[in-house]
Amino acid sequence: MSDHTPPAVASQHTRRVNRIIAVCLVLMAAGMLGLMIMAGMQVDGVLRDFRDRHVAAGYTELDAREVVLDATVTEPTLIYAQHVALAAGSTAPLAIYGGDAVIKGTVQGDLAFLGGSLDIAPGAVIEGDLHLDVAKHVTLRGRVTGEIRGGADRMYGDPTIDQDE
Repeated sequence: MSDHTPPAVASQHTRRVNRIIAVCLVLMAAGMLGLMIMAGMQVDGVLRDFRDRHVAAGYTELDAREVVLDATVTEPTLIYAQHVALAAGSTAPLAIYGGDAVIKGTVQGDLAFLGGSLDIAPGAVIEGDLHLDVAKHVTLRGRVTGEIRGGADRMYGDPTIDQDE
């Protein structure tokens, strides 16, 4: 007797295995697509919640690709941008979401942040709480007189000491 499987049986077996592998790959791809859609919906929900919370509190909205504010902000403002540079500070609370932000000057009130990186520059002061809803990198070279709420993937600096002093 031979240990050989007849070619017709081997070919039929190979086709069946290939079909099973193809079905498994399609199911895996569909599962991964579903997970990506769910993650996107979750991120969208976090952004929408951040925005809605501040709009409901009466914040004025400012939406642009890049926001560079050389004048002092005088009313509670919600800023959505890829890059925010706040040179003169603010006499009102601020909320920033999007990409990254550099804060200079004094913010008289709370600062809420949801984004990539936040830099509190040397000499800058947050005279209130710093709310980190989601942040990848936070660099504290200035001071925060209130509490830091939330967290960041990486946080550098001491919020009680201005690094430039």
